[in-house]
Amino acid sequence: MSQKSLTFNRTHFFIDRKFQGRYLISFLLPMIIMLIFMLCTLYFTTQTMITTTTRTIRSDIENKIALELQDQTNPSVERYNSVISGINDYLKNFSSNKEFRKGLLVSLLWVFGVGILLVIIQIVMLTVFFSHKIAGPVYRFEKVCHEMIHGNYTSEIHLRKGDELKNLASLLNEVIRATRERLSSLKDAKTEEEKKEIVSKFQL
Repeated sequence: MSQKSLTFNRTHFFIDRKFQGRYLISFLLPMIIMLIFMLCTLYFTTQTMITTTTRTIRSDIENKIALELQDQTNPSVERYNSVISGINDYLKNFSSNKEFRKGLLVSLLWVFGVGILLVIIQIVMLTVFFSHKIAGPVYRFEKVCHEMIHGNYTSEIHLRKGDELKNLASLLNEVIRATRERLSSLKDAKTEEEKKEIVSKFQL
């Protein structure tokens, strides 16, 4: 008997709102927490960089002034102008200071590297945790289906506490029980009429 192939176009993405909503919240909340953590880390890193940069500039300028005016009890205007010119040159060249830029880059790489590593660890842990709740039941479904294919209708699906797909497990168990009862009644039928009556209820 030929069967027509049916094509289903999915128009609703929330099929089981309770199940999908639970997973959405379970993934969304840790991601939001991690995002807040990353933003806080970025904020404090920026503040630390600004503070460090300001402190470095102030220290260098104070050292330059002290060095230029260390023996001057009454510096002349020209001396002050020379000091100010040196400070201006220092500020112009500060952004191109390779050592300072290298230090900032290393700090940023450490901060973002640690943040990205934490995000990856979180994603792996969430994936393992939630996939375990689904992979276990799916493995059990496959095992029971293979047993049914080989003629064993005595097995039933028993899931652990916290596993997902319990509604599907209950439905498959009901299918197994109903099939087992029909096959038992067919086996126990004593006459051909009884067998034909039982078989007539099947849709094959």
